[in-house]
Amino acid sequence: MKKIVLWILVLMIVCADISCAKTDYKKVVTDFITASTPIKDYTIREVDPTSSPNWRAVIVYIKQGRANMPNIVFVSSDGLSIVPNSMVFVNNKPIFTKKLEPELGKIDFQLSGKDRLVYNPSGNKTIYMFTDPDCPFCNRAKEKLRNYNGEYKVVVKWFPLEQIHPGATKKAISEQAEWLKNNRKDLGNEKAIFKEAEQMVNEDIMEGKKAQIEGVPTYVMDDGTVKQGLF
Repeated sequence: MKKIVLWILVLMIVCADISCAKTDYKKVVTDFITASTPIKDYTIREVDPTSSPNWRAVIVYIKQGRANMPNIVFVSSDGLSIVPNSMVFVNNKPIFTKKLEPELGKIDFQLSGKDRLVYNPSGNKTIYMFTDPDCPFCNRAKEKLRNYNGEYKVVVKWFPLEQIHPGATKKAISEQAEWLKNNRKDLGNEKAIFKEAEQMVNEDIMEGKKAQIEGVPTYVMDDGTVKQGLF
């Protein structure tokens, strides 16, 4: 009788260990990516809790050119259900609200900043802001920067997205020419001012392409780090 009771206790302990075994969420996502996607260059960074005890958020950064782009894969607590590229809602509320920023890498060359519009010129650190004159997000950032007095001196550079905003390059040149007209008295007539503005905008575009910038507003920090969504 004692032996039977002992074996029952052993069986209960073994079953308890199996039921309490932790799900390897990183492995679940790795297996899913390998079996279901063509993605090869990625890193699984962390597993975060969500507001629901039934789900975990697995943070995956996927390499795209020089950038690492964040993606969230939701995995059920038992590891049997996966929801990629879509938010999970409970009671009409998202279960995960952590903001993830893309890692856009660094550039290894110095950007030109002479004779550009500068926000907060007394800032201790210099950052460069690539913008499009027709980009609503850029214009929203500029509105915030009008009253900005933080640690950064923000130098505005042009990166018009003609495929989205036809005519944006001409607008950028016009805005740059207006700035030169008010700040560079040595240029003389409007033809010289326009020529200088055109050259500067083209220089900005070339540097933006070299930095592999794809969207705006994009910021380049003083150490060359490329970021988005600062302002």
